[in-house]
This record gives sequence, structure tokens and C-alpha cells, in this order.
Amino acid sequence: MDLQNSFTVPADIDTAWKTLLDVESIAPCMPGATLESVNGDEFTASVKVKLGPVSMTYKGEARFLSKDDASHTAVIEGTGKETRGAGTAQALITTNLVAEAPDRTRVDVTTALTITGKAAQFGRGVMQDVAGRIIDQFSNNLEQVIGARGDHAAAVAAGETTTETAPPVIKAADSIDLLGTAGAPVLKRAIPVIIGVVVVVAIIWWLIAR
Repeated sequence: MDLQNSFTVPADIDTAWKTLLDVESIAPCMPGATLESVNGDEFTASVKVKLGPVSMTYKGEARFLSKDDASHTAVIEGTGKETRGAGTAQALITTNLVAEAPDRTRVDVTTALTITGKAAQFGRGVMQDVAGRIIDQFSNNLEQVIGARGDHAAAVAAGETTTETAPPVIKAADSIDLLGTAGAPVLKRAIPVIIGVVVVVAIIWWLIAR
């Protein structure tokens, strides 16, 4: 099944692309995600999720099929697996940046998703909703990062600070709160699929961050 997600960032396309490639600055934007290892264009990541008082960790790995700085497009193949279960998620993810205005860029994310295990019984609608909410959290945090960078650049230009003074960054969240993301009614039906989507979204984040 295909999932379509989009979000906008308040910056021109070149600034947005450079920011999205700055791992240090945008790492805190995705709650719960941690880069485990990098080997060329292959990497692994984990994401920590919280379900009430219980915390769980899920693993994902991915490799780049293509990256094009000129068209601001990247394609990645990724897999995710529950560390204590048999469910898996495989995804072919394409991201593309589009200039909507001189100071606004849209990021389009298309995910061709294949899932196995209990998650396979749930429909596209649930997955799309959960993925959309998580990406909304990411994009809202990213907007703050870009805004902070813009304020910092303006302060440097005005001589109010120095280039050595780093702009403020967002504090990383320890985990994704599934109850807050999905809501109790959806959560009861879709815990397995949420797990798969969380892993895939973490992979999407590392695709953008690379």
C-alpha cells in the first residue's frame, strides 16, 4: 500500500535542503529516534515508543538507492522489525522538495509499504492517520529549528551576537507517546500497525536527515 505525506518548512528550497541534511540540528525533531550505525549509504536506527507506563524499542535499517541534490529528491529502501515480536515492515520511500514560494518549501514523502504479521489486517486509513500525526510532530519541531536559525542569522548580521554562538535547538523527546499520537479508540485496534508505522516514519526521518 502507498502512504502519502507532505509538510512545509518556512524557508527557501536550498535552505530547507541544507537544514534537512544537518543531522545535529534536526535530530531532536523526531521524538524517540536514535541513529545506531552508519556504513556508507546503509544505516540502522531505533525508535523508542511509550504506551502508558510501558516503553518499547523497535529497530529499523535502510539503504539509499539514490540521492539527487539538483532535484532535491532521495529514494531509500528500508525495513523495520519489532525487537520482541515477529512483525515486519518493508518500505520504498521517496522524498522530494518543492518550492512553493521564495520563503516556503513543501516536502513530499511517498511510502510504498509492505507489512507482515498482525499489522497486515489493518487498513491504509489507520496507517495514514498515525503516520501523518507523527510527521506533523516532526515538521512542527523542524519549523522551530529553522525559525531559530533565521533569528540567529539576523542577530549575527545586526552584530548582536557572534557566529560562534550557536542558535538554540529543540530538546530531544525520549520517546513517541502512542496514546497521544493515535488516541485510545484507534490504539485499541491498531497497536501492531502503529508499531510498523513508527519504525517506517523513523526511517523516513533518517532519510531526510542524511
